Amino acid sequence: MFVKRLMRIFIFIITINLIIPTMASFAGTLLIDFDNGKMDGWERSPQNQKNNGVFWGLADKALMFDPKGQPWDQAISQMNFVGNKQVTNVREWTDYEVEVDIKHAELANWPGGFRARVDLDTGGHYAVWIYPADSKINLYKNPAWDINTGLTSLGQAAYKAEAGKFHTIKLSCIGDDIRVSYDGKEIIAAKDSEHKKGTIATDVQDKVVYYDNIKVTGAEIPNIKLSPVQPAGKLTATWGDIKAR
Repeated sequence: MFVKRLMRIFIFIITINLIIPTMASFAGTLLIDFDNGKMDGWERSPQNQKNNGVFWGLADKALMFDPKGQPWDQAISQMNFVGNKQVTNVREWTDYEVEVDIKHAELANWPGGFRARVDLDTGGHYAVWIYPADSKINLYKNPAWDINTGLTSLGQAAYKAEAGKFHTIKLSCIGDDIRVSYDGKEIIAAKDSEHKKGTIATDVQDKVVYYDNIKVTGAEIPNIKLSPVQPAGKLTATWGDIKAR
């Protein structure tokens, strides 16, 4: 009996030691859905920052980009999450996962995608770029704001392209493991150590794109809902009724 009890204690300790590191690596979740009609914490990147001919803003309770007919080299730009009073450590984010709901207006290439571990000084980053016309998703690394500067491909995968409907893409940066998932299924896995830390950004070229329900999870990520859903007729905010994709 005594030996069995010791064995149970031993197994319990081993289990706890395995679980705790996993829990610690995903300490908090930042949720942004733009339902409050605000873009608090978002700021245009230096690339084509002064081009006011394009539209970066909110539409249908989502973050939207519209090139407004501008040529690609003038329209291409990014929107960085630079933080706010509640989230002040975006430059120091290291290991995290970012999920973004993305909707395309048409099945055309060069709509863009989003970025992780963005260095707010140099623009260096990892990026997911989507090619709807080719039904391909690419994982890139790049040392600057301009996606065409020093671009290196880390992987590519096929996916089922669809316009007019939101789909969820996840970019995971945990140590040297860089992974991409589409609607819950991992499609790209790579290893790279160039970019260690930084914030997130939406990333476009010259097509209409919608971004919504942005979720960032990781050890340095604060557990905050920046724009909680407040459905009419309900007393409390809930994330269980996030907008249908």
